[in-house]
Amino acid sequence: MTMVNERSEAGLYELATPDPADFDELAAAIHRAYGGFPDPPEVEAMNREIFEFDRAVVVRHGGRVCATATVYSLEMTVPGGPRPVAGVGYVSVMPDHRRRGLMRRMLRHQLETLHETGAEPVAALNSTEAGIYGRFGYGMASQVARLTIPRGARALLPDRPRDPALRVRATEPALIAGLVAPCYDANVAGRPGMLRRDETWTRRALMDPPGARGGAAPLQALVAEDGAEDGAGTRGYALYTVLSHWEDSSPRNIVVVKEIYAVDDAAYAELWAVLLDLDLTATVTAEPRPVDDPVLAMLADFRKAVPTVRDQLHVRLVDVDRALASRAYARDVDLVLEVEDPLCPWNRGRWRLSGGPDGAECHATDGPADLAVSVRALGSAYLGGVSLRQLASAGAVTERRAGALGAAAAAFRHDPAPYCPTIF
Repeated sequence: MTMVNERSEAGLYELATPDPADFDELAAAIHRAYGGFPDPPEVEAMNREIFEFDRAVVVRHGGRVCATATVYSLEMTVPGGPRPVAGVGYVSVMPDHRRRGLMRRMLRHQLETLHETGAEPVAALNSTEAGIYGRFGYGMASQVARLTIPRGARALLPDRPRDPALRVRATEPALIAGLVAPCYDANVAGRPGMLRRDETWTRRALMDPPGARGGAAPLQALVAEDGAEDGAGTRGYALYTVLSHWEDSSPRNIVVVKEIYAVDDAAYAELWAVLLDLDLTATVTAEPRPVDDPVLAMLADFRKAVPTVRDQLHVRLVDVDRALASRAYARDVDLVLEVEDPLCPWNRGRWRLSGGPDGAECHATDGPADLAVSVRALGSAYLGGVSLRQLASAGAVTERRAGALGAAAAAFRHDPAPYCPTIF
């Protein structure tokens, strides 16, 4: 157990690694910090199963858990391929212990531990409050869109991808458990931000506890296939539910798309064609979706789809040199970056980044800086979805050598846009 060097009027706070036997107390503290809403038993059991106790930290005061944070061992796609990433989650502080610096202590402890052990060079999280984590060096690295598609806008363009061999059948989510992973996995390698899902995380995606439905119908499934009943011909799937809604004695149901993945464009389009044409429905909603979701380009009247964009994944470079060397770049780059990092002194200074589409190297240097950049800005740009030019216009990047900004912005960008549909 490590003692936090801080006293309050009530005594010492203690920073410690929790035991599995502490989970119920830990979960109760988290629920209270997030408003007091407990998870359904099925969800709580899954949370316990995926919780990594040896990578978690709790703060105790008088023996009672009053703050929590953990790390998940994730594999996330970055430009260049899948890489280990520390997924930060369960960050909470009890209402009667706020404003004591406990979150800062826990997150600093996480970063120091990751650095000292040589673990993942990058950390990522889903933020419940977007304004919190910037002061800890996290930058908004990906966005997602919420689509709201009314009946009058649900027609797809006639030249959308098609395959006469495809058919779509309705089924139960439990019956497609073995078909989900191959369709999902086919999308992981090419899009930064997506996580590899093992069997446990796949089961989590298919969970449908009644207590978490919010009044919606049980989860339903569609499968796009080309004839093979044993699953060999499966080319895509969709998970959705329906919210019942009536107006003037007429059904105006809302279809809520939870997941939709396919191994090819024709299967993806066919699944959307069925979802957008379900009987008794007035609106189809889908969230989170990529900001460059192909369905937006397939809609005949895309203006009425009303995409609403928000932040999704926030990224923090734990070790600037290892992080920048572990991704690839859209074009050749040779730059010296002067990095400012108030929380992690080992990142401060100048780093020479040289590389391209096949990989990169990054080393400390005394050479003159081409760009001055905050570690938060590097986190934002890391997955290739936020432009360094935009960050420079916002004051987070300063060009020290003429032309360096344009070269760096082109090298860091990635197509398609990053997307992280998994909440961790």
